[in-house]
Amino acid sequence: MAQNFLKLYSQNSEPDSAFFLNGGNVFLYASNNDKYSIKGQNLIIGSTELIMKHILGESTLRLETAVATANSKIKKIPAEKFISSINSFSFLINTSIVLAKQVLLTNKIINKNMDALEGNDRLLKDLSIKYYKGICLLTQEYEKRKLPWLNEITKKHATSLNFKRGEAFCKSQESLTVESSSMLSDRMIEYPRGSAICEENTEGEELYILQAGSIDVEIGGNRVATIDKKGTVFGEMALLLNEKRTATLRAKNNTVITKILKSELKEVCEKDNELLKNVAFSLAQKHYFNIIKIGAVNKSLIEHALDDQSGEDKTVNHVERLKLDISKLKNDIDEAIYKKEADYLRPVIDELS
Repeated sequence: MAQNFLKLYSQNSEPDSAFFLNGGNVFLYASNNDKYSIKGQNLIIGSTELIMKHILGESTLRLETAVATANSKIKKIPAEKFISSINSFSFLINTSIVLAKQVLLTNKIINKNMDALEGNDRLLKDLSIKYYKGICLLTQEYEKRKLPWLNEITKKHATSLNFKRGEAFCKSQESLTVESSSMLSDRMIEYPRGSAICEENTEGEELYILQAGSIDVEIGGNRVATIDKKGTVFGEMALLLNEKRTATLRAKNNTVITKILKSELKEVCEKDNELLKNVAFSLAQKHYFNIIKIGAVNKSLIEHALDDQSGEDKTVNHVERLKLDISKLKNDIDEAIYKKEADYLRPVIDELS
């Protein structure tokens, strides 16, 4: 016998409420072929779009379709109620747990689908990221100098689909950074060079904030990245989801870290809940861009399947158009360097090359 379901919301509908899951199971469809489920009690579903729209100012419709099993106990939370409740620790922690779960599960979908990409599809992704990063550098120069002609170049290129595709690939991987709070000064710890801050496959009971120095990220004994931006938050996913650490973090030099135990989180947030708010908002952004990324990867996969049937590789055309966009951007910057004596834009050319 088929199981009955209750539709909570549909993709592309207006996000006017979240939902309190007091028990049961909710299935979320990132696409027709990509779904995942959130199961448990006292969980808040559908917060991403409310946070993006009402707090972060990103005009958006529902990213996914959400349906609950018929036996689920669900209560609607109007948008106004959701926003007014965000200062409550229990409400915020429940929201953050679901968002962390959504980021984790949509990451798995992306990794699965990315494995199916090859050749020109991967090149399209890599070039989109390069194009996005180049425009970001251009934007940073405009913010420093406020030159109208620089703003015109940036706006000319920042509205393209290629920019949006690159943005989705990059922003879903960005780390959260926060301002240091004097209330957390008693939780700072100094780690000497080479010492392990946390170990891969151990329980994640702490959240960390980098205050000084830099950290090597190691997986299977191999360094895969370095964290060196002051205020970077890490360890929040393992803490929220009771997951094991996915990497070893090692002090690259003498490093100062703010360390917050899971058991201390409520106490910290009762004094100042900005940290947990920032974690929740960052997770909402990652989930938002993960869904966009899933759509971009799926589009590449569908077009590749259609190309196989027709014998024509349309991805090549997308790649060539993107290469042309990059070339046009480089020409605009080269012209500015020559006519405006803007040698400070040469790093943008390097990023695009």
